[in-house]
Amino acid sequence: MNEPAPLLHNMSAPPKSVVTYTGLSGVMTPRGSDATSRPYADGHQFGRTVRFTWPVGLHGATPLAVLHHLGVAHDETVHGTPNQHLQALVNQRADALPLPEGCAVVRAHQDHPVVWPDLLAALAVLSKSTDTVWLRSKAPTLAAAVQREAVSLLIPPGLATHIKEVQG
Repeated sequence: MNEPAPLLHNMSAPPKSVVTYTGLSGVMTPRGSDATSRPYADGHQFGRTVRFTWPVGLHGATPLAVLHHLGVAHDETVHGTPNQHLQALVNQRADALPLPEGCAVVRAHQDHPVVWPDLLAALAVLSKSTDTVWLRSKAPTLAAAVQREAVSLLIPPGLATHIKEVQG
Protein backbone atom coordinates (compact mmCIF):
# COMPACT_ATOMS: atom_id res chain seq x y z
CA MET A 1 0.00 0.00 0.00
CA ASN A 2 2.96 2.34 -0.33
CA GLU A 3 2.28 3.22 -3.95
CA PRO A 4 2.96 6.87 -4.79
CA ALA A 5 -0.01 8.98 -5.72
CA PRO A 6 -0.02 9.91 -9.42
CA LEU A 7 -0.11 13.67 -8.75
CA LEU A 8 2.70 13.90 -6.24
CA HIS A 9 5.27 14.39 -8.98
CA ASN A 10 4.40 18.10 -9.38
CA MET A 11 4.10 19.07 -5.72
CA SER A 12 7.14 21.36 -5.78
CA ALA A 13 6.15 23.26 -8.91
CA PRO A 14 4.33 26.57 -8.44
CA PRO A 15 0.76 26.65 -9.76
CA LYS A 16 0.42 27.99 -13.28
CA SER A 17 -3.32 28.56 -13.22
CA VAL A 18 -4.59 32.12 -13.11
CA VAL A 19 -8.25 32.82 -12.36
CA THR A 20 -9.69 36.20 -13.31
CA TYR A 21 -13.19 37.62 -13.57
CA THR A 22 -13.87 40.25 -16.19
CA GLY A 23 -17.65 40.00 -16.31
CA LEU A 24 -18.23 43.62 -15.24
CA SER A 25 -15.02 45.16 -16.55
CA GLY A 26 -16.68 46.78 -19.56
CA VAL A 27 -19.58 48.11 -17.53
CA MET A 28 -18.05 49.42 -14.34
CA THR A 29 -15.60 52.28 -14.06
CA PRO A 30 -14.14 52.76 -10.57
CA ARG A 31 -14.44 56.31 -9.25
CA GLY A 32 -13.32 57.12 -5.77
CA SER A 33 -11.05 55.34 -3.40
CA ASP A 34 -13.39 52.79 -1.87
CA ALA A 35 -15.35 49.95 -3.43
CA THR A 36 -18.69 51.26 -2.17
CA SER A 37 -18.42 54.46 -4.23
CA ARG A 38 -18.15 52.80 -7.63
CA PRO A 39 -20.91 54.00 -9.90
CA TYR A 40 -21.47 52.48 -13.31
CA ALA A 41 -19.88 54.12 -16.32
CA ASP A 42 -23.22 55.73 -17.25
CA GLY A 43 -23.53 57.27 -13.76
CA HIS A 44 -26.05 54.78 -12.33
CA GLN A 45 -25.32 52.70 -9.31
CA PHE A 46 -25.86 48.95 -9.32
CA GLY A 47 -29.06 48.77 -7.29
CA ARG A 48 -31.11 51.16 -5.19
CA THR A 49 -29.85 53.21 -2.29
CA VAL A 50 -31.99 53.81 0.76
CA ARG A 51 -30.99 56.18 3.56
CA PHE A 52 -31.69 55.82 7.27
CA THR A 53 -31.14 58.86 9.49
CA TRP A 54 -30.90 59.40 13.22
CA PRO A 55 -32.50 62.56 14.66
CA VAL A 56 -29.92 65.14 15.71
CA GLY A 57 -31.72 65.73 19.02
CA LEU A 58 -31.21 62.09 20.00
CA HIS A 59 -27.46 61.82 19.35
CA GLY A 60 -25.92 60.03 22.31
CA ALA A 61 -29.31 59.26 23.88
CA THR A 62 -29.61 56.46 26.43
CA PRO A 63 -31.82 53.45 25.69
CA LEU A 64 -34.35 54.72 28.23
CA ALA A 65 -34.46 58.14 26.54
CA VAL A 66 -35.02 56.46 23.16
CA LEU A 67 -37.84 54.37 24.62
CA HIS A 68 -39.45 57.53 26.03
CA HIS A 69 -39.06 59.26 22.66
CA LEU A 70 -40.78 56.29 21.01
CA GLY A 71 -43.61 56.55 23.55
CA VAL A 72 -42.93 53.02 24.78
CA ALA A 73 -43.62 52.29 28.44
CA HIS A 74 -40.80 50.42 30.10
CA ASP A 75 -41.24 48.04 33.00
CA GLU A 76 -38.05 46.31 34.16
CA THR A 77 -39.97 43.39 35.64
CA VAL A 78 -41.45 42.65 32.21
CA HIS A 79 -38.84 43.87 29.72
CA GLY A 80 -35.53 43.64 31.58
CA THR A 81 -33.15 46.56 31.30
CA PRO A 82 -33.94 49.46 28.96
CA ASN A 83 -31.10 48.24 26.72
CA GLN A 84 -32.62 44.73 26.49
CA HIS A 85 -36.07 46.16 25.81
CA LEU A 86 -34.79 48.44 23.04
CA GLN A 87 -32.73 45.63 21.52
CA ALA A 88 -35.84 43.44 21.36
CA LEU A 89 -37.77 46.23 19.61
CA VAL A 90 -34.88 46.82 17.20
CA ASN A 91 -34.69 43.12 16.32
CA GLN A 92 -38.47 43.03 15.71
CA ARG A 93 -38.26 46.06 13.41
CA ALA A 94 -35.23 44.65 11.57
CA ASP A 95 -37.14 41.42 10.96
CA ALA A 96 -40.09 43.42 9.59
CA LEU A 97 -38.03 45.49 7.13
CA PRO A 98 -38.39 44.07 3.60
CA LEU A 99 -34.64 44.15 3.06
CA PRO A 100 -32.34 41.27 2.12
CA GLU A 101 -30.45 39.56 4.95
CA GLY A 102 -27.43 41.71 4.18
CA CYS A 103 -26.73 44.90 2.23
CA ALA A 104 -23.65 46.90 1.40
CA VAL A 105 -23.34 50.17 3.30
CA VAL A 106 -22.49 53.11 1.06
CA ARG A 107 -21.69 56.71 1.86
CA ALA A 108 -24.96 58.42 2.84
CA HIS A 109 -26.03 61.22 0.55
CA GLN A 110 -28.97 63.64 0.78
CA ASP A 111 -30.22 62.40 -2.62
CA HIS A 112 -30.76 58.90 -1.27
CA PRO A 113 -34.45 58.47 -0.40
CA VAL A 114 -35.63 57.81 3.14
CA VAL A 115 -38.45 55.33 2.54
CA TRP A 116 -38.76 54.10 6.13
CA PRO A 117 -38.62 57.29 8.24
CA ASP A 118 -39.57 55.72 11.57
CA LEU A 119 -37.06 55.86 14.40
CA LEU A 120 -37.00 52.08 14.96
CA ALA A 121 -36.17 51.44 11.29
CA ALA A 122 -33.28 53.88 11.54
CA LEU A 123 -32.11 52.26 14.76
CA ALA A 124 -32.44 48.77 13.24
CA VAL A 125 -30.13 49.73 10.39
CA LEU A 126 -27.72 51.99 12.28
CA SER A 127 -27.25 49.48 15.10
CA LYS A 128 -26.72 46.50 12.80
CA SER A 129 -24.33 48.20 10.38
CA THR A 130 -20.59 48.37 10.21
CA ASP A 131 -18.79 50.79 7.90
CA THR A 132 -19.27 48.35 5.02
CA VAL A 133 -22.23 46.03 5.63
CA TRP A 134 -25.66 45.76 7.25
CA LEU A 135 -26.66 42.33 8.54
CA ARG A 136 -30.15 41.59 9.81
CA SER A 137 -28.86 38.84 12.12
CA LYS A 138 -26.15 41.01 13.72
CA ALA A 139 -26.69 41.84 17.37
CA PRO A 140 -27.65 45.51 17.67
CA THR A 141 -24.94 47.85 18.91
CA LEU A 142 -27.09 50.63 20.34
CA ALA A 143 -24.30 52.75 21.83
CA ALA A 144 -22.63 53.11 18.42
CA ALA A 145 -25.93 53.63 16.59
CA VAL A 146 -26.96 56.72 18.57
CA GLN A 147 -23.65 58.37 17.62
CA ARG A 148 -24.14 57.98 13.84
CA GLU A 149 -25.97 60.46 11.65
CA ALA A 150 -27.02 58.40 8.66
CA VAL A 151 -26.37 55.19 6.76
CA SER A 152 -27.33 54.34 3.21
CA LEU A 153 -27.81 50.76 2.10
CA LEU A 154 -27.28 49.55 -1.44
CA ILE A 155 -30.00 47.06 -2.34
CA PRO A 156 -29.12 44.85 -5.32
CA PRO A 157 -31.41 45.43 -8.32
CA GLY A 158 -32.75 41.86 -8.39
CA LEU A 159 -33.97 42.28 -4.81
CA ALA A 160 -34.99 45.93 -5.08
CA THR A 161 -37.60 45.05 -7.71
CA HIS A 162 -39.46 43.03 -5.07
CA ILE A 163 -39.59 45.88 -2.52
CA LYS A 164 -42.46 48.22 -3.37
CA GLU A 165 -41.05 51.09 -1.27
CA VAL A 166 -37.85 51.36 -3.32
CA GLN A 167 -39.26 50.87 -6.82
CA GLY A 168 -39.47 53.81 -9.13
